[in-house]
Amino acid sequence: MGESHTLKEEGNNHFKTGQYKEALKCYKQALGDASITDNEKAVIYKNRAACYLKLNDNQAAVDDCTASLLLVENDPKALFRRCQAYDALGKVEEAYKDVMTLMKVDPKNTAIVPYYQKLHPIIQEKAKQQNSLPSKVSQMFNLAFDPSVELDKRTQAFNNLIVLSRDDAGANLICQQGGMEHLLEAMKEKQEDVIIGALRVLASLARNSKKRATAVASALDLNILISVHGQGTKEVTSAAGHLLQMLLDWYAGLQDYRAGVKHVEEEKKKGERVRWPKLQIDEDEQKFVDQVFSVLIKVFDSSKVTPEARDSAMQLVMKNVTYKTGLSWSGKFLDTDGIERLLTVAGTQKLYKTLTITDMSRMHASAALSTIYEDLVSDKQRDKFKDKCCNFLKDLFGDKNVDSKIEAIEIISSLLQGPYDVGTMLLGMEGVVQIMLTMAASDNTHYQRVAVEAIVHSASKKDRCTGILKDAVPILKKLYQSADDSLKVRALVGLCKLGSFSGGDVSEQPMADGSTLYLSKICRKFLANTTKDCDLRKWATEGLAYLTLDAEVKEELVEDTTALQSIFELAKMPERNMTYACVTVLVNLTNSYDTADITPEMAELARFAKQHVPEEHEKDKHEWVIERILKLAKAGMVNALVALSSTESKNSRECLCRIFMAMATVDSLRGLLVQQGAVKALLQLVENNTDNGSVLAAHALAKIAVTLDPATAFPGQRVYEVVRPLISLLHNDRSGLQNFEALLSLTNLASTHESVRQRILSDSGLSAIERCMFEDHEMIRRAATECMCNMLMSEKVQEMFAGDNDRVKMLVLYAAEEDFHLVRAATGGLAFISANHKLCDKITQVNQWLDIIQQILVTENTEIQHRACHLVMNLMADSKDIATKLVQSQVLEILMAITKLEGPQYVEIRKCAQAALDLAKDHGLIKPFGAQACSLEQLREALQVKPLTITEIDENEEEGDDEDADKETSEEQTKKAYSAEEEEDEEFREEMGLTDDKEETSDVSDRLKGESEDGREGGEDGREGGEDGREGGEDGREGGEGSAAEVKAGEEKAAEPQKDSSSSSSVGKESGSEPAKEDSKPSENAAAT
Repeated sequence: MGESHTLKEEGNNHFKTGQYKEALKCYKQALGDASITDNEKAVIYKNRAACYLKLNDNQAAVDDCTASLLLVENDPKALFRRCQAYDALGKVEEAYKDVMTLMKVDPKNTAIVPYYQKLHPIIQEKAKQQNSLPSKVSQMFNLAFDPSVELDKRTQAFNNLIVLSRDDAGANLICQQGGMEHLLEAMKEKQEDVIIGALRVLASLARNSKKRATAVASALDLNILISVHGQGTKEVTSAAGHLLQMLLDWYAGLQDYRAGVKHVEEEKKKGERVRWPKLQIDEDEQKFVDQVFSVLIKVFDSSKVTPEARDSAMQLVMKNVTYKTGLSWSGKFLDTDGIERLLTVAGTQKLYKTLTITDMSRMHASAALSTIYEDLVSDKQRDKFKDKCCNFLKDLFGDKNVDSKIEAIEIISSLLQGPYDVGTMLLGMEGVVQIMLTMAASDNTHYQRVAVEAIVHSASKKDRCTGILKDAVPILKKLYQSADDSLKVRALVGLCKLGSFSGGDVSEQPMADGSTLYLSKICRKFLANTTKDCDLRKWATEGLAYLTLDAEVKEELVEDTTALQSIFELAKMPERNMTYACVTVLVNLTNSYDTADITPEMAELARFAKQHVPEEHEKDKHEWVIERILKLAKAGMVNALVALSSTESKNSRECLCRIFMAMATVDSLRGLLVQQGAVKALLQLVENNTDNGSVLAAHALAKIAVTLDPATAFPGQRVYEVVRPLISLLHNDRSGLQNFEALLSLTNLASTHESVRQRILSDSGLSAIERCMFEDHEMIRRAATECMCNMLMSEKVQEMFAGDNDRVKMLVLYAAEEDFHLVRAATGGLAFISANHKLCDKITQVNQWLDIIQQILVTENTEIQHRACHLVMNLMADSKDIATKLVQSQVLEILMAITKLEGPQYVEIRKCAQAALDLAKDHGLIKPFGAQACSLEQLREALQVKPLTITEIDENEEEGDDEDADKETSEEQTKKAYSAEEEEDEEFREEMGLTDDKEETSDVSDRLKGESEDGREGGEDGREGGEDGREGGEDGREGGEGSAAEVKAGEEKAAEPQKDSSSSSSVGKESGSEPAKEDSKPSENAAAT
């Protein structure tokens, strides 16, 4: 240790005198001492680094400083000297890193400040350059297109280029810097990940820009793309197919055309007359489209392509060939050999391996043939299609080879699953049925399987296959006894179809009693055995899809949990093409299919005409259906439906919506639906669905929103996503029940947050709600008013009410209606908007507004009375002029009387009334009065105000009637009216569904009723008196259009809507503390509108 210390000191002395080389020698010798400690080593390394800095050997200085820091971490001198060395070497990032570390370790070191001031701006500028778009693109090019770079880094670079190309600026920069040429070269490489990356970047460049799509189409060699598409893996084929679709969408203008078609369909739903859009395509674009279809057609039966490429080509043709949503190429397709090539695929036997096909290839061919046939617009074109099919089959049947005949029967089977008319036409060719039956009766299992499949598919329509089945039933029964399960299950499905011809009609059974139950039992055995091949379970499910039209079969199946679980699992296998069959079974189990409503009159007429009238099975009635739905939910159906919601088939999506709707009808299952993700699934099902399916999905969402807290049912962003589907249910074409439940759900949503109310406004919800306020049906009108009441919490809505319109007047007039819920909602809305000065003025502009306020002030319902007192309080506070009008009317006397009402239910009401009186006093309009101011007699007189009916309010009536004349006659008239009302008051309250406790309001009601017997004799019934009732003093509830009995009938079918907003304190709370019940709905007439 002494020697190393001596050498270090000697080196230090040499350094001080500028003898740096001699100092280096001393330090080197000192480091060679075996007894030196780590701390001394670190010091010597630092000192030697200082010598290297003086000698401008900066790399050596960096090495020595690093060695010192390894021994003593974050040593300030070592960091400083290494920073100097890095700076001298131009390594700015490393130098800046040491500067920042040193500032943390030794913040008082002022020597580092000049380096920080020098390096920080440089680092900032470098970061800015690196983060700039050109720099990013350049970096990704260097990584993605360099074959020497590791594959993982290249793949990540391609992914980054995809992200950059999604933005127009990034996509344009990639094209400008020569990215297109590099990507086309990358397509020729052998590494699969590189090819996929290049294809995806090209597709992203073509997306959303016709200019870039044109550039890609011009630079791309279509033959190379088809070669990549046909010979690559499944992922490569998918990427190449996606690129082709993007080019057709944006280069050929298909995307704009589809947007125009969608706009036309939406306008037609609104009743507008619009012209169908025309596909705008120039000569070069048409040439490209023709070339794409030509090469895709050649792929259909090419032996050089993969089966996945074959399926992809058929899918691309199906998607783009039609005139309605495609490139209108169906007519040209007939001029090619595409029909024959598709028929070749449809007849291919996987067993013989003449073409490599997937399990879905024949189904794709069938669907493509159906799409093309249905798109043909003329009989001439359809006849040409049939001739091509007929000639193709004649050649096969004319061949002496038996395998050709098998192929022909397989083609017929595929056509029966696609263009059914063509299939039945070919089935009717001479000798075809005999060949099919002969094959089924042969000893060859493969021949039997092909023949029985054709028989089964021919039984899809009752009126066209009765003759075939008559001859085929004996053969099917024989094949059902086969030891081969695949043959047995197919024969079983044929028998199932025969047994289901009557549908749900219990009066017409084509098979003996118990036969359908026996067949379903066999099907369930196949399903229960999960070790069986999926193909066997698929056919068993097909059989149940027909048998479950029978109610007895439904009841047995819902008890078999194992079979249900097997169906749920099969439905999740898209490659098996089982989704539709599985959801059809569930639709039948839940009875969510459409049924014709046969009125007794129509049934009697049919019997008179000796026509068959279907009869419903006892177990298909409502209570049995609900029980089945509950059992299915317990078995896990919701999770299965959610998993299936990603299917692309519109028919399957509609079936899913039907099942969700059936489940949402059971209010006890709505929480389970939310818990297991049904809301998210329904929001997805609203899009890309049939018209009926979208409506059903929206209605199911409405049912969920009616009874559940929106914060729980629609968390986060979903509360905004659900608004548009709900508003769509307010359309004129929707049923009364859909209108009603959509309004209830929007009422709940509008009560949650201002942003939700703004979303309702932005989606044109306010006008739809306002339209429903004018509906004839009282419950729809009531629900719309309650929803509007909650919308009034939005300042923007209040501004709309303050405009030049009669919206405020409508609320004031509704406050004089008979319907309790309607009055409560209208009064709550008035109480809320009365805080707005402009709206206060509009309230007072309504004829007889004072009389309406008096009417709602004296009501026996505390909710309405509270809102009325709050309304008066706000009117008093608004201006002295309005307050003067109120004080000069009987409102003052009523307020004084209300302040004397006793009971806990009147606490808040008394506060509002007293506040209104205090405001009148502040205006100097009244003076303080003592407790003796309101005796019992005065209270009676104050509350005996004639209630107005809506029919008495005349828009043309002049304001400012003689108040003195009113005072002279009011007492006499109101005594008669309230005397007449006393006799029916209790009955009316029961009919209106008012639930105020009689004991709680006994003292108040005694004071509200007159004691004069003369009034009873002179008064007339307020509901039955017409014009005479008005002259003699009528009940103020008379003005509504519906009778109390109608209100009661509506109440039995509709629960009280959940919420309506009001003003401050308890008035500001929702009017309905409990959510509306599920079974609430308008009357049957409204539901049928």
